[in-house]
Amino acid sequence: MDRKLFGGFNRGELNIFAGGSGAGKSLFLANLGVNWALMGLNVVYLTLELSEALVSMRIDAMLTGTSTKDIFKDIDDVEMKVKIIGKKSGLLQIKYMPSGKTANDIRAYLKEYEIKVGKKVDVLLVDYLDLLMPLSKKISPADLFIKDKYVSEELRNLAVEKNCVFVTAAQLNRGAVEEVEYDHSHISGGLSKIQTADNVFGIFTSRAMRERGRYQLQLMKTRSSSGVGMKIDLEFNLESLRISDLPEDEQENNGATSRGSSSIIESIKARSTIQGRIDDDGVITDPTQGAPVGKIRATVESSKMREILNKQFGDED
Repeated sequence: MDRKLFGGFNRGELNIFAGGSGAGKSLFLANLGVNWALMGLNVVYLTLELSEALVSMRIDAMLTGTSTKDIFKDIDDVEMKVKIIGKKSGLLQIKYMPSGKTANDIRAYLKEYEIKVGKKVDVLLVDYLDLLMPLSKKISPADLFIKDKYVSEELRNLAVEKNCVFVTAAQLNRGAVEEVEYDHSHISGGLSKIQTADNVFGIFTSRAMRERGRYQLQLMKTRSSSGVGMKIDLEFNLESLRISDLPEDEQENNGATSRGSSSIIESIKARSTIQGRIDDDGVITDPTQGAPVGKIRATVESSKMREILNKQFGDED
């Protein structure tokens, strides 16, 4: 991601991860928070959807590599590991806020938090933008274009004011359910939040990709680089929910370094082929084992038509 963005995220920018319901928007935000906290940055994760306990459990699993189903079984070991990791990392604060809050509510909480801990906030994660409301009460919630325009601009102003890295998420609409390639028309709500954002990433996954432990990010908009249309394939640990870069050997084969369809999607669509020697009876022999694999059974429409014509004209003669 850093290479595609020519250096990664910048302070004061509005970065949006867009995905459908259950696509993993919260997982990406939590993984980013863990990465930045391990780098020594002070992170605040505001959740307007999930509970603090659920987000904390996920982050504990990501930090310790423990499966989410084993967190409470080994709670003492997990607590000790988290404390050891926390001694050499930055702060990571998780806070639940009910939906309908505004940028001023976030600003007030951040001010209180910074006074309490005595440190500036380096990273602000908000899960997610669609659940926030604009400051002005005169704006109708039914007018999604104006609502999202005001909310996204207020959040971007907050990121500039706090001089922090800001990341949030947004929903994709019904049109993106069966799509493989995302564009701006698949963003739910008003297009104004895409126009305000600096970077927009589409989260693509499928059942086959989840089973293989893969996620894909599609760069829908980038203001500071030429990465629009590119794709990034990532590794996903089903047990600990950790999202990371692919190993180097798989990056060479599966890394999405060019525009167009991803190799992961192509591998899902690809069908297996049988190579071998075909004898006069139509039996395929595997060259590696020397054993017959089976007969070729195919129907050629042109041959059928030829036989019908021969019989027709043959009987007339």
